Amino acid sequence: MKKFLAWLLGWREFQVAGETPAAFLNLCAGAGVPLLKMLPQAGGTLLVRTTLWQSLTLEALAREAGYPLTQVGAGGVPVFLRRFRRRYALWAGLALAVVLFAVGSRTVLTIDVVGCEDLPEEAVLAQLRLCGVAVGTYAPGVEVRQVENRMLRTMDSLTFCAVNLQGTRVEVVVREREDPPDLRPEDQPGDVVSAADGVITHIEPWAGDAQVQVGDAVLEGEVLIAGAMELDPTPPLEGSLGTKLVHAEGLVMAQTWRTFTAEIPLTAQEKVYTGEEWVRCTLSLGGKRVKIFGKSGIPAENYDTMTEQKVCTPLPGKTLPVIWEKETCRAYTLEETTLDRDQAEEMLRTRLLADLDQALDQGEVLRTDWAVEEEDGMLRVTLLAQCREQIGREVPLTQQTKESTPLDQGEEGAP
Repeated sequence: MKKFLAWLLGWREFQVAGETPAAFLNLCAGAGVPLLKMLPQAGGTLLVRTTLWQSLTLEALAREAGYPLTQVGAGGVPVFLRRFRRRYALWAGLALAVVLFAVGSRTVLTIDVVGCEDLPEEAVLAQLRLCGVAVGTYAPGVEVRQVENRMLRTMDSLTFCAVNLQGTRVEVVVREREDPPDLRPEDQPGDVVSAADGVITHIEPWAGDAQVQVGDAVLEGEVLIAGAMELDPTPPLEGSLGTKLVHAEGLVMAQTWRTFTAEIPLTAQEKVYTGEEWVRCTLSLGGKRVKIFGKSGIPAENYDTMTEQKVCTPLPGKTLPVIWEKETCRAYTLEETTLDRDQAEEMLRTRLLADLDQALDQGEVLRTDWAVEEEDGMLRVTLLAQCREQIGREVPLTQQTKESTPLDQGEEGAP
């Protein structure tokens, strides 16, 4: 322990001469000067070692008592650092390293999001940044409870949010909101109307009265299943028991005809690269970009930018907010070119079939016919499709219909 303290605080060794060296040791003991080492030397001298800050007291005692004192050695941390006292750049670097260590150990370097299923992590990180937590944030200055409350208030898709600070790492645990089941509004009267023109091929009224039969032609918006149900007496009697408003629903299949059109110009502008390139490199430290080299402006009017990024990953799965980014800009000119007609037509056909598939609701395509025409440099493709699909769409009853329909009341003269 004494050796460690002597190394940490620094030490000096002296050679003491005189007729009675033992008397000098008594003076040191009386003055409370600790001696880390005492060795007799040839010629009646004495070798003593003391701490650096007690060496001045030792020199004063020797002068007063008349003992010649000669320094023969020194060591320890203070003596070592004294060699660099005029190297100001070294001291500035040491001070900067201490500051960076003190600040960096409390700075957010990584943010991990746990619990995202349908919600993208980027959305959580973006909102977290607006709440004051991002890479480079000073962790002790983060009000965790305020951040959690703001996240829940601003993101309706979250029902739970916890922010855990773990040194330079922030763990954000979220729980997404579950959508309520899509329940049929039993208390809201409504009709089933046609979503498209067609010919009825099958109808199943689950609630309400069917207004059409198989083989009837219907127009878009026409009522297929009415929500105003006639109440028939049992056994059949003269008159009527009136009507009852219900939320109509059912399955209505019909044969429909759909038309889709798409067009594309047969001439386009093609990129032709000139061979000129410009490279820019930047270093991102905690979200702050520092330009290393490269031009800030690009003299070309048209150019493509390709970006390569390398992230500092000292450990597998652990990244630091240090990103080396290289941007390569390639200049190009635009030249007019003619598209291949067959390829353009195939592309339009594929797009129209995708639109048809998206438009069908519980149906199938029975037949397709195509019409292709070229006019004024434009290629136009038309798809004529014969389909069998579900055309029933539930809509609420209007207020006028409700007021004109007696609810659970019979006509005058009904029994």
